[in-house]
This record gives sequence, structure tokens and C-alpha cells, in this order.
Amino acid sequence: MVPCQTHVLLKWQEHFNSSWAAEDSVQTARRHGASALYSKLLHNKEVVTLAQPVQELVGPRLPDFECESSASEEKEEYLSSLLHSQRWLAHRMLTQTSYTLGLHQRLVVLQRIYYALHSKYHDKFRVQLPSQSTDSGAECGQLELASEPCLPVGASKVKSGTDVLIEMGVRTGLSLLFSLLQQNWRYAASVHPESVLCNDVLATASSVLASLPPLSLANENKIPSVGLDCLAQVAEFLKKTSVSSGTGGADPTGRRLALELLLGLAMQRGSLKFLLEWVEVALAASMSSCTSTLSSSSTLSSQQSAGVGFEVIHQTLFQMRQYSGFRGDSVNTQVLKKDADGLCRLSQAALCLFEEICNLASYCLCSCSTDAASPGTESDTVMVYVWGSNSSHQLAEGTLEKILLPKLTQGFSDAQ
Repeated sequence: MVPCQTHVLLKWQEHFNSSWAAEDSVQTARRHGASALYSKLLHNKEVVTLAQPVQELVGPRLPDFECESSASEEKEEYLSSLLHSQRWLAHRMLTQTSYTLGLHQRLVVLQRIYYALHSKYHDKFRVQLPSQSTDSGAECGQLELASEPCLPVGASKVKSGTDVLIEMGVRTGLSLLFSLLQQNWRYAASVHPESVLCNDVLATASSVLASLPPLSLANENKIPSVGLDCLAQVAEFLKKTSVSSGTGGADPTGRRLALELLLGLAMQRGSLKFLLEWVEVALAASMSSCTSTLSSSSTLSSQQSAGVGFEVIHQTLFQMRQYSGFRGDSVNTQVLKKDADGLCRLSQAALCLFEEICNLASYCLCSCSTDAASPGTESDTVMVYVWGSNSSHQLAEGTLEKILLPKLTQGFSDAQ
């Protein structure tokens, strides 16, 4: 057995997390396995043994000669000090038994494996913690776990002053930006129709978003909480801009650019939820445009407001087929049609996108049995394909954070 003391200082090294995450925690069930893993911690200087305090074992200072008379309070104090020293001596001897040392090694090794797994797969919830010393002299060899404090369900982590300042700056900046955009739309509608600067802002944002690699915003574990909050605020503003019309709202070009930017965000986030939200917003904007058509004398202008770029929708559908591994001709019953301005109707774009989602889901469900024989034969097989975000190792496919194309996996051999 490796010599061990239960009074130690834990100093986890981040570059050892990957090796500890691959360790089998079942080894700690055996004393020899726990001792071997603990010796690894000692070798890596992640556990530093500390000298145990001896002041508790000194005992009371008794007088060198017998006094003529001693107060009862003084005798009780001497007796209490002697008992306290005996208690600490007994406790010190118990912590040196083989059972206590083995239990200490198991707890420290399990704590190290947990920290490595937590750091590797749950970076979003991890907090950088200082090294802590574990002293078993407190009560019966218990360890103070060097991990983040357990919070009650529904409780949030206390934010630092820097985080609060950053969040305040981002929130106020977004609020100011949204107010300026709305004010510019109102100013352009009433005074100078040609000075619509906010449309240039939305167009620039769309071009920047289109230049990013696919699924750049899919891994939410890598996005700080302030970033996720910004995405939610921007998406909410774009939804309101896309649907609102009339006095004080965005012009037709602004509503179109807001819809295109919202669709680009949904594609980069790579979630079915955001695509379906866009379909809902597009249908609501189409209905709002139809209502404006009935109450407006300018039918042509109202029809233009219910459009979205043909190339944007066409490119979105192409990317969905490409990254889902779809092969073959499209079987969509809805066909995109563009007008003289290169736009297509919102209702048609929403139906095409929704139909494409349904077709891809059906294709992915049926693709695993394409090469299978008829049911009941010996060659009848089931194949499972996985793709999407693998940030928390949920796809069980190595260390890749995201898988763009469907990949055959061997982890579901008994799937039905």
C-alpha cells in the first residue's frame, strides 16, 4: 500500500483531465486498484501530503508541584484538556488504520475522476475553484470535496461583479440599438424615405452570419450565458419586426431582412425548434400582410411586404439536404416561385421549409433499412445513424463536438 496521510492538499491539473476521464472508476472498488490510482495522483503532484498538526496532542500544562489547594474549576479544566488530548490521540490512531487509508484513497480518486468528467462534458456549469486542503481531523476522516458547491434546484450561481457589468453593458447596448432602429424606421416613413440606415445594419448582419461555418452556434455549451441571452433578445426583436406593420413599424425591406436574418440564426443554431419558430413567424407575417392588403388601397405595396428572398430560401433548403446526407431528387410538392424582384411569398416559403423538414425526417428514418432484406430473414439488419451536436458526448462518437453528416454507429446493435 502506498503510504498515505488523510491531511492533504488537492491541486487538480487541467492538462490531466483527459487521462482521468478515461479511467475506470470501478477499479476503486478494490484496494489495490484504488492504491494504484492514488499513487498516480501523488506522482503527478495533484495530491500533496501535509504535516499533521501536533498542538492538539500537547495536552494541558500541569503545575510542577502540588499546590496546597486547587479550585474545582481549575481541576475540571485540567481534566477536560486531558480528555480532549486523549480523544485527538485516539482519532489520530484511527485515521492511520488500513481501512481509513483505503477509504481516503477511494474518495480522493473518485473525486478526481468526477472533476475530470465534469470539466470535459459540462464546461458550461463548471466554476474555477482554488485548491483546498482536506483534513480528516475534523470528523472521522471526512473529505472536503474540491468541487463547486451544490446548489438547490432552481437556484442560480452568484454572478461576479465583472459578469454583472458585462451583462449590463450588453443589455443596454442592445436596447439602444433596437430603439435606434425603430426610430430610424419611423423617421424614414414620415420624413426621408430614402434614409433607411437600419436596413443596411440588418443586411450587414445577414452577410456576416452567412460567412460563418455551418452550425457555428449549435454548441450552446461553448456560448456564455450572456451570449445566449443576446441571441434570445435579437431573435425576439426580429420576430416583432417581421410581423409588425403599419405606422411606426419596419418597411417591407426591413421586414424581409429581419426574416432572412432570423432564418440564418435558426440554421446556425441547428435546432428544429428554431426552424419551426421561423415557420410560425413567417405564417404570422403573411397573415399580417393579408390583413394590411384588405385595409390598404395600395395592393402592390402590401404584396411586396409579404416576400422573402428566393435565393435565401433556396440556399437554406439546399443546405438542409446537404448536411442531412440526403441523396436523390427532391420530392417536394411545393415549388418555389419568385417574382420579378427575386422574392417568393412568405406562405409558400414556410410551406416549402416545413415540407422539407418532414421529408428529411422521413428519409432519415427509412435510410437505416435501405439495404436490409425482408423482415424475418437472416440478413435482416437495423442500422442507426447519428448526427448533430456531440458537445456532451450524447452521440457516443469520440470527441467530435459536432457531426455534420449522418454517421453509421455500432453502439445500437439491438435497435428496433
